[in-house]
Amino acid sequence: MDRDELKPIVENLLLASDQPVSAELLRQTFLNGSSKEELQSILKELQEEYQSKSLQVVEVADGFQLVTRPEYSEWVRKFLKLDKSFKLSRAALDTLAIIAYKQPLTRVEVDEIRGVDSSGVVKTLLEKKIISPAGRKNVPGKPMMFRTTQKFLEYFGLRDLSELPTLEDFNEELEGQVEPEQGELTFSEEDSELPPPDTDLSQEPVGEEASSGARDPETGHA
Repeated sequence: MDRDELKPIVENLLLASDQPVSAELLRQTFLNGSSKEELQSILKELQEEYQSKSLQVVEVADGFQLVTRPEYSEWVRKFLKLDKSFKLSRAALDTLAIIAYKQPLTRVEVDEIRGVDSSGVVKTLLEKKIISPAGRKNVPGKPMMFRTTQKFLEYFGLRDLSELPTLEDFNEELEGQVEPEQGELTFSEEDSELPPPDTDLSQEPVGEEASSGARDPETGHA
C-alpha cells in the first residue's frame, strides 16, 4: 500500500479511535510491510495539516488523537450536556501529584506526605483508572504500590511523564509572585498546592476525602 492510500486510512482511524493512536499500533493493524517510521511520519504530517482546520491532531500519551479545539469546548459541553463544574477535588490533586512525581509508592507513603488519610481519594482515582496498582513493595505486609496510567496522560494532555512541570518551572512561576516592596515570597495554604488543571477529568466529582464507609484499596476492608 503506497503512502497516498495509507494516509486517508490513518486519518479515519484517528477519527474512529477513542484513545491515542501510536505508530506501533498502526503497524500491527496494517501488517502489510508499512514501517513504524513511515506511519509516524504520516501522523506528524496530519498533525501539521490540521493546524489550519477546526479540529486538531494532538500528540498525547505516546500516540496521536483527533480532538476538538479548546475554543469550541463550551459548545461541545452544551451538546453533550456536560457540567464544567466537575473537576478533581483539591485532595485528589494533592494525591495525584504525589503519585505522579514519586511513583511507584504506597498509600501509606502518600498519607505520610499529605499528613491525612488518603484511602478514599486513592479508591476514587483507581475507579477512574487515573492510577493503577504497580506491584507490592518488598517490606513487611507487602503493601500495594500505585502509579499513574495512560489515562492520566490523556486527561492532562501529556505525551509522557517527562512533560510534567519541573521544580524549575514552579520556581519561575513563584518568582513572578514576588512583591518588590517586600523582596520575598509569602505563601498561603492554597499557594502551596498545585492548581487544578483546565481539563475536566470526569462528569462526576472526583477524589473526595475518605468517608466512613470507604474501603481501603490495599486491604479491601472498610
